[in-house]
Amino acid sequence: MKFLFIIFGMYQLSFSYNIEDKGREIIAQIVADPAKFFYEMKSDSELTLPVNSGKKFIYNVELFPTLIPFTYINSSINYNLYKEGKISVNIPQIDIFGGFQYMLGGKIAANESEYIDDAKFWGYHVGVLISNSMSSKIRTFYGYKHSYLKANLELNPLKEFEILGVNINSFKSDFNEDSIIFGIETLKDINKYWAIQINYGFRNNTLVGRLSWYGRWFELGFNIYPEGVLVIHPVWILRLGF
Repeated sequence: MKFLFIIFGMYQLSFSYNIEDKGREIIAQIVADPAKFFYEMKSDSELTLPVNSGKKFIYNVELFPTLIPFTYINSSINYNLYKEGKISVNIPQIDIFGGFQYMLGGKIAANESEYIDDAKFWGYHVGVLISNSMSSKIRTFYGYKHSYLKANLELNPLKEFEILGVNINSFKSDFNEDSIIFGIETLKDINKYWAIQINYGFRNNTLVGRLSWYGRWFELGFNIYPEGVLVIHPVWILRLGF
């Protein structure tokens, strides 16, 4: 299970207790539900914010922690179909969005390690957002998102891997989630926003809270997974509007 220990070690250091004990606890949780753990990492790159006023689409690349250190190559676009008030003041803004993720490190690990025969982690997401202005600086948004993750790890059958007394040779699983989105966005200054949102996945009862600050080029924030292996994920996102 060296691959999983390496992934965890790149992300979090422990200062209050033994890192090896914490690592074993994390690995046990990952093995119990591997797809959910890697889904949470992938979910950081699923940007569900409305397109800014004056823009047609927003292009996003999640830099941390999805790309670095988890090596999830990712890209997503939020595209505006209809601007609020263009035809009627009663019709809200409508955006669609989608993206993909592929963990490059899994393939590298499989090629370089004598312990791993194959490792594939990839996924995508699609959805729609509707937003309404409450004032010139505040608008609410809500919508729907479908996410999918495929997680396959094949370990060398000639090696023995044991966690908590259980022999592990491989896992193959996927994770499908359908989520509803609720949020509020506030304009603080020219090209400077903050937003808070909640995504609830009704297929697997997942819950994600998001707090974001964003401007012309980047978004900073926190994703909170109350029942996740790693509860708080700080995020840094490249965000380009056109």
